[in-house]
Amino acid sequence: MPNRQRQSKHSDEALQRQSDSIARSTRIPVSLQQSTPTDTLGMRPPKSLSKIKDKKLRSELSRQYISRKRAEKHAKLANEYLHGGVPGEDAGMIEVENDMERTARVTQAQIQDEVGVDTARKSFELKLGGKDTPSLGPYRCEYTRNGRHLLLGGRKGHLAAFDWQSGKLSCEIQVRETVRDVCWLHNNTFFAAAQKKYTYIYDQNGIEIHRLKDHIEVQRMEFLPYHFLLATIGKPGYLKYQDTSTGVMVASHRTGLGSCATMAQNPLTAVINLGHANGTVTMWTPNLSTPALKMLAHHGPVTGLSVDAHRAGREMVTSGLDGTIKVWDTRMLGRGPRREWVSRRAASDVQYSQRGLLGVAWGNHVSLYNTEAELGNAPPGPYLTHGMPQCAPLQLRFCPFEDVLGVGHANGFTSLLVPGAGEPNFDTSEADPFETKTRRREREVHSLLDKIQPDMITLDPDSMGQLDTRASHEAQSVAASISNSSSVPKAADGTPYSRLSRAQRLKLDGTLDDEASALPEENEDDAAPATAAKGVKKEKNKARGRNSAMKKYLRKKRQNVVDANTIALREKYQREKARRRKEQATPSPPREPSALDVFARVKGPRS
Repeated sequence: MPNRQRQSKHSDEALQRQSDSIARSTRIPVSLQQSTPTDTLGMRPPKSLSKIKDKKLRSELSRQYISRKRAEKHAKLANEYLHGGVPGEDAGMIEVENDMERTARVTQAQIQDEVGVDTARKSFELKLGGKDTPSLGPYRCEYTRNGRHLLLGGRKGHLAAFDWQSGKLSCEIQVRETVRDVCWLHNNTFFAAAQKKYTYIYDQNGIEIHRLKDHIEVQRMEFLPYHFLLATIGKPGYLKYQDTSTGVMVASHRTGLGSCATMAQNPLTAVINLGHANGTVTMWTPNLSTPALKMLAHHGPVTGLSVDAHRAGREMVTSGLDGTIKVWDTRMLGRGPRREWVSRRAASDVQYSQRGLLGVAWGNHVSLYNTEAELGNAPPGPYLTHGMPQCAPLQLRFCPFEDVLGVGHANGFTSLLVPGAGEPNFDTSEADPFETKTRRREREVHSLLDKIQPDMITLDPDSMGQLDTRASHEAQSVAASISNSSSVPKAADGTPYSRLSRAQRLKLDGTLDDEASALPEENEDDAAPATAAKGVKKEKNKARGRNSAMKKYLRKKRQNVVDANTIALREKYQREKARRRKEQATPSPPREPSALDVFARVKGPRS
């Protein structure tokens, strides 16, 4: 007889439950102990659990305690290995074999030969103009937050948006007018273009959606993703904040420093940093009409500005037309730059990567520096260099979560490989390079629900969520000074001045006249209960209008409040009353007789 295959009497689910129950009560085998942190081997529950009399509850709590401790150790180890916390681990940068070698001599061709095929394809060049075809540049570039899509804008009206990793083109249009800057909005479905006069918003198909008439002759734009604000600055010198979710102009600040062509945002605080033509750097928030901070950074116009996100926005770099590059600590700006050096030529743009590498565009070259080196005023040795003959670089942009640097220049766009520039670990709740259409919609809805109000943008992020004790102390001191003052009058029956009604206060002050009596008065029953006859029960007013119970209660609460607006209005009313008295006291000059007075005097019946 052929051997028949024996079938199990139990299902796979039952066997799995049985193995799990056995694993809880048995020791981990030696072959599997390598994946378990050594600190958790043989761990015992705390002695406080031994006081629990219920054995089932005690065993369950002990198991949960050990599982939680092992999970904490696993998370710590994973964080160390993924984020380079282990000593000796590097972020994937180029390493040299001896002290005589220099990473700056490594070319892009050598890097492409050593990396994988997929990584080598990320280094390319788009020649959007040459000998036969006139160039539409110089070009400005911008990556999306997840680093998946690229936006190009030529000076002569060429706009293009595409997925640069797969090569899928979203749109390509010619607006036939000057384009000064381009910027992605909350995702790759919308982007803004600062054109000759107005700023326009397009969708992913290149269709014009909006024309922002309030943003005139814009030169630089920045989008705040957590606030849904589009910040622009241009030739008129006005910094404007536009809410892209509601279409409302949030703020418009006059800088007073003329045209501005340099802008950057602090990723930690969402503060807008501006570099002006007189060498000053200003920091702005939507809730302040004046700059939150203003400092003199260079002796010439500021050409480049960037804030480091790797150090939580604590480091800022600026470049000027005087040829200097300065690194600042945003927490100690008054003490001068942490480091500065003079480049061979004036830098046209500077940009920080996610891992802290500094890219500088100067002349016909692009240099990258490792800012983790020792501080000093000597020019640091470059980490990488790349020459671009016959096309000066205009703008630098690092691609998020990729070791790629995008360079916009006069002849088009160039993508360079920079090992160790991008953050390899990304949070899918913030930015997901592999998100689908459904996931993108969900992210957009969650972002709108979690949108932060513009009033919460401050220079110091630690001040949010704290109480402002200064205003309360000032109000208490003013109230105490008023109550302790001996010049405060009182009523004849001894009622305090603060408990009197408005009419009684004016009468006590000697300013009550016919005009004041004509003004609406407060209900005297609320403010002066002591003047009512004793033993007489008043009828409660249950109306819902001005004299309702809630309005009476609120008026009582507001009687002892020292409000600056109320004092100002009272002074204004006194000045207006004095002016009217003066006009009434002054006799008017006699009016000259007119020919129309005859008809005014003679009034007879019509025949």
